[in-house]
Amino acid sequence: MNTIGDKIKELRSLMGYSLQDLASMVNVSKAAIQQYENGSTTPSNIVLKNIATAFGINVWDFFKTPVINYGLDSVKFRDGHTLFDKKKEETLIKKDVIKYVRNYIELESILDNNVKFENPISDFLITSYSDVEKAVKKIRRKWKLGNSPIDSICDLIESKGVKVVSINRNIGSGGLSGWIEDIPVIIVNDYFEHTRETTRRRFTLLHELGHILMKLDLDSITEDIEEYYCNRFAAAFLLVDEAAVEYFGKNRTSISLGELKEIKLKYGISIKAIIYRMNSLKLIDDDIKDMVIKDYEIWQDGREDFGEYTKSDEKPKRFKFLLRSALTEKRIEKNKASELSNIPIDKLNELTIKNFNLN
Repeated sequence: MNTIGDKIKELRSLMGYSLQDLASMVNVSKAAIQQYENGSTTPSNIVLKNIATAFGINVWDFFKTPVINYGLDSVKFRDGHTLFDKKKEETLIKKDVIKYVRNYIELESILDNNVKFENPISDFLITSYSDVEKAVKKIRRKWKLGNSPIDSICDLIESKGVKVVSINRNIGSGGLSGWIEDIPVIIVNDYFEHTRETTRRRFTLLHELGHILMKLDLDSITEDIEEYYCNRFAAAFLLVDEAAVEYFGKNRTSISLGELKEIKLKYGISIKAIIYRMNSLKLIDDDIKDMVIKDYEIWQDGREDFGEYTKSDEKPKRFKFLLRSALTEKRIEKNKASELSNIPIDKLNELTIKNFNLN
């Protein structure tokens, strides 16, 4: 990716200016121009504007990225997801994703703040549930997460280079995942049922992350097994086996609602998912699991208070953060911010930008 210094050097050479020529035109030293070009220092906004004037260009031309000509075929969704009108919805969603990712990349380029995605388990083949547990531990270790609760799954995966997109459509799917070229994309649906609990959104984000990160032997497993693996991935990521054993102990014969609620609020995992997680770790047997599930359904019917996870709303925030930074640092003006975010200028406030959903 070209930096501002690269572009200054390129334009200076094209126009036949020496370092001293340009330095004299913008009233700085020759050494300063050399430092701008090699990236050791960055020109102030005033100096950059003067350099732009010397070149006869707009200052924003320094931040422009090459046009990204992504076509619909560049977006690849995983097989097996459920859409009511697959062909129509895929086309609409792909168009939204292309626009969003193009704007996202441009904003990252403006701020020189690109995060390159790297898969921490790219060399690990998943062939069993045991492998899924091992994969989660490898990822947590490489990302330095330990066994601790994760307050915001969305913040975490955005910081690793995954683009998270919110949509609000009745499409029969809570989440999708795929790639646009080499950029991983997770799409989370805000449509009615999926927004009932933040814990459900957290699970969906991690389920889709499992599809992105886990290398599966697709010749030997069915789509259903792949979905089970990704469910196991999400549950294990939210509640690591050691943490579950430390809290609950082994060979439990009953579980209280209070215990389940406490774990839910601490780890951001739904009560039902905790019950199944305990069973998968053999902390409770199948009979106890079935009994507790029945109790859970009774609690639901009785409208028991299951608690609400409030540490994060699990909405994508990095794009908003970058846009605020670009506006605050005067890297872009409001008309450009409006173009990138699809928010009318009269509703755009650099301190309270509220909505970046693709609706």
